[in-house]
Amino acid sequence: MKIFTRILVVIVVSFVGLASCSKVKRVENQLTKKEGKWDVKSVDYKYYLDGSVEESDNYPATGTMEFKKNGSFFLNIFLGVVPLTSSGTWTNTEDQITLIANGQPSVLKITDGPKKGKLVLVETYSYPDSNEKETYTYHMEQ
Repeated sequence: MKIFTRILVVIVVSFVGLASCSKVKRVENQLTKKEGKWDVKSVDYKYYLDGSVEESDNYPATGTMEFKKNGSFFLNIFLGVVPLTSSGTWTNTEDQITLIANGQPSVLKITDGPKKGKLVLVETYSYPDSNEKETYTYHMEQ
């Protein structure tokens, strides 16, 4: 009976491990589909102080984020007249994308997608030694 229980535990742990790996791979495949090009449709901005929203805005955006299969990314977005341009490498888990540009990582949480050609990412900046935080929510389509 103990052997059966051990075998069952090993099988269950293996399936859990395989399931999580396959979800990471599915997200990666969705990000790189159609040459990895995502059109940024809008960006929501929020500024928090002591946990309360002090400022909020929605910017119609033009531009793209590209996730290449070789692990490189390119970002070119215009918020009105303000350009945001960056490039570097990327990796993903099942619920976030890490961009590394000029040795600096940025973590984007996947809040919706990537599925059916839609993707919503949230980037958060917290300021040390203060109760301030900013979030940028990117609404994208392929």
